Amino acid sequence: MLQQHSLYEQSRFSKLFARLHIGKALRQAGISKSFGLSSLAIFQIVFSLVFEGKNWFRLLESDRGADLPGKDVIYRFLNHASFAWRRFLQ
Repeated sequence: MLQQHSLYEQSRFSKLFARLHIGKALRQAGISKSFGLSSLAIFQIVFSLVFEGKNWFRLLESDRGADLPGKDVIYRFLNHASFAWRRFLQ
């Protein structure tokens, strides 16, 4: 699995996320992780799926699949009960 810094650098959206302070907005909404990849890195992966036109399973089957976190990481991130997604979106 990639380290969070290298995964952050690979994202096509890293400059946009830095300019819009998405990491800060995630933290203010209570969206953070205690270990593993950062919440920003996981959010970038999920966000990029929309623009690549792929679903998570197709991405895992591709050449990049070996470097990505497992599906359980994504599901736990998106379904975490204490994350205030509405506050983040506002």
